[in-house]
Amino acid sequence: MSEVNVSVTDSSVNVMVGELRYYGSFYSTVDQTNAGANQVNKMTFNNTDLSYGVSIVSNSRITIANAGIYNLQFSAQFDKSDSGDDVVDIWFCKNGNNIANSNTQTTLVGNNGKHVAAWNFFVNAAAGDYYEICWTSADTGVFINYIAAQSTPTRPAIPSVILTVNKIG
Repeated sequence: MSEVNVSVTDSSVNVMVGELRYYGSFYSTVDQTNAGANQVNKMTFNNTDLSYGVSIVSNSRITIANAGIYNLQFSAQFDKSDSGDDVVDIWFCKNGNNIANSNTQTTLVGNNGKHVAAWNFFVNAAAGDYYEICWTSADTGVFINYIAAQSTPTRPAIPSVILTVNKIG
């Protein structure tokens, strides 16, 4: 599908044909807990800010309606409820299967250690493909934290997870 722009100047017609840019912006307003030590968890999204050609299905499936190359960017507000240092693995899945070489480890340090995991991943999607952001930790006290709006000074809530998706090619 293409976008067509037409302009008329000095009796000439200019036609530009370009690709439509599909996108999505999603976030979560709930804590996301670790289902169990070394269990696979999937980041979920319960709010859609904007979307065109990208949607969330079954709370975790980032579903692409149109083929192309997409940039998936996320940030997740990791926290823990105990002491010690704990490793969190985060990776991407495509259509229910792990994507090779997509895992990253991060460490939450010390009592109630916090860490914002934020990065992006390019994917070559066919129409109907879906992606999920998975995570695991051996510590069941690890979770992705939603923080409600705060006062003094007034400031907005902090979503547990924020996701943006852009078609780039």
